[in-house]
Amino acid sequence: MKVSVKTEGKRFFIPVPFGIIKLGILMAKSPLVLKHTPEKYRGYINCIDTNELSKCIGILKQYKGLRVVDIRDKDGTEVVITI
Repeated sequence: MKVSVKTEGKRFFIPVPFGIIKLGILMAKSPLVLKHTPEKYRGYINCIDTNELSKCIGILKQYKGLRVVDIRDKDGTEVVITI
């Protein structure tokens, strides 16, 4: 996955490997993260099925080049997320 951000004369390009995304999904329900999450948000995190979400990330690998987010602001700022 590629995240590209363009602002006034600057451009940032951040490659995000799918392995890092899967690791982040698995860590979302770890006791360390839940310990620092406010009580009112823990219910949302507990509803996440990490196995299904990991499968979805695996399926997204088949769609390389797909633009998931393409935002352009009036001031010239652009954010593009490509699989």
